Amino acid sequence: MMKNNKLTTTTLRVLTASCLLALANVSHAEIALGGNNGWEFSSDGSINGFLVNESSDSVPDNTVGGNISGEDSTRVRTGLLPAVLGFNIRSPMIDGIRGNARIGLYPQIQNAGTKNQFGSQIDLREAFFKVEGNFGEVLVGRALNLFQGKNLLTDMTLFGVGVQGGVNGGGTTLGRIGYGYIYANFNAQMRYTTPNMNGLQFSGSIVDPSQIKGDVAATETDMPAFEGELSYASTIGTNKIQGWVNGLWQEASFATGGDVSARGLALGGQLVMDNGLEFLVSGYTGQALGSTLMLDTDSLDSAGEERDNDGFIAQAAYTMGSTKFGLSYGESNADETDADRASGKRHISKQSSTTAGVYHDMNKWLKLVGEYTRAENEWYGDGSNQKADVISVGAFFLW
Repeated sequence: MMKNNKLTTTTLRVLTASCLLALANVSHAEIALGGNNGWEFSSDGSINGFLVNESSDSVPDNTVGGNISGEDSTRVRTGLLPAVLGFNIRSPMIDGIRGNARIGLYPQIQNAGTKNQFGSQIDLREAFFKVEGNFGEVLVGRALNLFQGKNLLTDMTLFGVGVQGGVNGGGTTLGRIGYGYIYANFNAQMRYTTPNMNGLQFSGSIVDPSQIKGDVAATETDMPAFEGELSYASTIGTNKIQGWVNGLWQEASFATGGDVSARGLALGGQLVMDNGLEFLVSGYTGQALGSTLMLDTDSLDSAGEERDNDGFIAQAAYTMGSTKFGLSYGESNADETDADRASGKRHISKQSSTTAGVYHDMNKWLKLVGEYTRAENEWYGDGSNQKADVISVGAFFLW
């Protein structure tokens, strides 16, 4: 569990929420080189920085969970997306198949709340190859997981700050991680994706399993995790639509005997209209998912029972010229178990946030961002709550 209801530096290091699909939307150009034999090399990436001011209530006494620091602070830091430098290799087409490989490096710009830290944090989030052909696509390596991946990628705070989380961490901010979805994260996996069938696609992956943790931990994993996603994207006239549903299942066992299972279902839909309006709704439900970091922190109570989790996002935006104005609300909920009620501690019940943001493209390589977020945590028991106001301004350099 998180000590004093704050995200530790180690926990924040897990929160680097960028990925290949996100960067495909962010990056407006590639630096590409070709060879006479048909091989291609390219690089893409981005760097961002934000000035973030947070005014926060203190953490209520005798509470467990929550991602608001309880500190008033001003930071210069990376937002929800870290910086990235991606290297891509593309093979020639041989016998109807083509290979692609990617390695992505993801640093942050800030120190972990100290003046003297020699080298900011860097994460190797992507290291995979894909084989493509008429049969579809096979991916092997470390990549963004399917379960709740699109919930993350369609969140407008992806290009901002959202909820800050721990103010002295070396990782990224939270955005809506724990406030509308749970962090999908990057894992070792083997994934198959069907060909695009008039906008309809299915992906299924075998994923390196995780220990399922909370007040106790199920550490033995004799089976992999399984994730799948069915998605659809199309146009209605000049309007764009997409929808998706994805799921997760995994079991783990206690060293002393007995097992637990984590399972989840997530879905969403988005409409982008030619008049500049954009609407999004996404949500999730399941058990032993955790409130913020999937499977790794508060998935189980002290008796080893799975906690139930659910949440959603509702988002609207309007784009006028090169400027997008967005407003969104999200919340994540965790049920209280019998063991939680008997513990004498007040456990987290709901984490919610409202974000208003302005995202302006100065040109193809420079994006300016301003956001205001009101975050709120609520606990079971006497109805204790905590609020924070987060104001951020920053910019992206993209290539």
